[in-house]
Amino acid sequence: MTSAPTSSPPPVPTAGSFRTLLVPLDGSAVAPVVFMTAVQMARVLDAQVYLLRVLTIDPGFPPAAHVTPDGLEPKLVADAHGELKQWMASVADVAFGPALVVLGDPWRQIIDVARTVDVDLIVIGNHRYHGADRILGTVASKVVNHADRDVLVVHRRNGIAQGT
Repeated sequence: MTSAPTSSPPPVPTAGSFRTLLVPLDGSAVAPVVFMTAVQMARVLDAQVYLLRVLTIDPGFPPAAHVTPDGLEPKLVADAHGELKQWMASVADVAFGPALVVLGDPWRQIIDVARTVDVDLIVIGNHRYHGADRILGTVASKVVNHADRDVLVVHRRNGIAQGT
């Protein structure tokens, strides 16, 4: 009697598997939950965290608002850097990479930054949109569907944060 070939199960991720985390924060009500989830993971995994803010300029702003030196974009970028640095300063025992602020389409920028920085995991929040957003896709769902690395989606249910 012949025995069936044995195959090894795929390797189980170890604590060292996720050494770098990308955490896009958008200023929404779920952002603190996403941040704290990533911080807790970074502590357990001894991982470095990169905070990211993707800025979009409403097309309703006049083109003159985009002109430097008095343009809107430099002000928004500086404010976003300041906010991310405040998040970072609120936690003493986690290694953070530089605060990252980019302009553009949020889901595309998150994926591009994840590749550029070469992070192991993207930790992103889900806003649970309905209607047209549900059909067209949220930023989180587009990141999940297009990322070439692991993505953890942090959910909220009935106003209570999940994953904490």
